Parts: sequence; C-alpha cells; structure tokens
Amino acid sequence: MSADGVVRSPSVGRVLEILVTEGAVVAAGDEVAVVESMKVEIPVTAPRSGRVGRLAVAVGAQVQAGDVLLTIGG
Repeated sequence: MSADGVVRSPSVGRVLEILVTEGAVVAAGDEVAVVESMKVEIPVTAPRSGRVGRLAVAVGAQVQAGDVLLTIGG
C-alpha cells in the first residue's frame, strides 16, 4: 500500500477476495482485498480515501509481493 493510492500485495500469494468494485468510494483504512499466503489470510486496506479506479487483479490470481491489486483516486 502507498499514500499515492496504489494498493499493492503485501506478500506472495493468491487473491482470496476483492471487497470493492470499480467506482466504489472507500475511506482510508477500509479493507479492500484479502490475500492468502501460506494458508494465512492477510487483509489489505486502503491507504487513503477516494474512489476505486482500476482493479488490476481478479479473485484467484497469483500475486507477488508488491504487485498492484487496485488503485484509488482522489
């Protein structure tokens, strides 16, 4: 996650859930996705408030640490 609105995977794993849709309004700290790594569910939160822009991954996608999951615009 970063303050610039890019939400990144915190770990290598699989996208278990995407909890928002493109265009949804989120607040800083809202849970937006869940990544599963080594059977541990890792909640991913919004780094800032704004509108969800692009979803870069789908449920079930394999991700590396730092891969973009979605973006949040001002």
